[in-house]
Amino acid sequence: MTLSSDRIEKVLDLIYDAAAENDLWPHALTAIADLTRSEGGILFGQSYTAQRIYFDFNGRLNEECNRAYQERHMQNPWSLHMEHQPTGRLVMSDEAVSLAELQASAFYDEVLRPQEVGHNGMMALAARQDFRAAFNMCRSVRRGPFDPDEQRLLEWLSPHLCRSVTLGFRIDGYLAMQQAAFNILDRLADGVIVLDRKAHVLFANVTSRRMAEEGSLRLHQSIATHSPAHSQRLNELIRAALQGAAGGTMSLPRNPDGRLLTILVSSIRSKDLGRLSDAGVKDAAVLLFVIDPANRRSIPLERIRDAYGLTHAEARVALAASSGNTIRETAQSLSLSPNTIKTHLRRVFAKTATGRQAELAGLIAAIGSMRVGETDSER
Repeated sequence: MTLSSDRIEKVLDLIYDAAAENDLWPHALTAIADLTRSEGGILFGQSYTAQRIYFDFNGRLNEECNRAYQERHMQNPWSLHMEHQPTGRLVMSDEAVSLAELQASAFYDEVLRPQEVGHNGMMALAARQDFRAAFNMCRSVRRGPFDPDEQRLLEWLSPHLCRSVTLGFRIDGYLAMQQAAFNILDRLADGVIVLDRKAHVLFANVTSRRMAEEGSLRLHQSIATHSPAHSQRLNELIRAALQGAAGGTMSLPRNPDGRLLTILVSSIRSKDLGRLSDAGVKDAAVLLFVIDPANRRSIPLERIRDAYGLTHAEARVALAASSGNTIRETAQSLSLSPNTIKTHLRRVFAKTATGRQAELAGLIAAIGSMRVGETDSER
């Protein structure tokens, strides 16, 4: 299979455009389906435990069959095999179950047979606890399994799909960025930095500027860290993103306490993000997120109380337990007995619809991703 670089570039543009404009995902999936001679593709986010689809973007597959999947077949031979697969790994459906065995299932009769689908290229794009975002590219029984060239193309697209989905999740305020509403980005608890095509800093939000004041980052004309070795690694990721790669992630010891920060680097290919030039931000090319998990520990108790109707005592326990402490450690930090902590946690789990400390931690982290009600003087 020979593909022109122009066709590949157009597909990549669609994939990265979709990070900032979800309505483009069906077009991106259809374009990938055309490249791989597939019936169509779908990208979705779901929880197996909750039996819930949080979003799905359909590229040319049958919507009635998709509804049957959501209503009756979230647990099926393909999904069971993919449940524990690592993100970014392309899995051929014939690895999970033979076509003959698949055709004996109700899932095949109700979801696949009406579309004449019998083969699938599957990939987990993002995973957190029970939630998974996944990508499927479906082939007809008549065409048979993907050939080696088509598999290589899907594998080559894998990091770009993962990066686009991660980017879309990472910026809850990406729509604000499209509209150049930088005040929203300034309220993110994560550092956000935009670089131009020469790797010069175009924009740095309040959180990243604080990190620069502390000495963890250096934000003059370009970006660097307090460590030459980490600066070199960061520059490599930025150069790769400028050359069109999917980007990458690295960790950085925070100066001066050595606590680890996470830096996510992604190229900007979206035409919409390119229109930042209208707001005086020209040639935006690379986007960086600098994430400090410890920021979540400073979330005001009032915000947690208001969000879930917790008492003051329950909110204190929820915040302490979400930091990864054991029951005993939480009890010691709050000067309470372990039994009291357990009682409060049972009530917290009930009010927040969570069942484990890991789920609670994810909920608290989501609340902490945005600084609500913070004034300029408090910054």
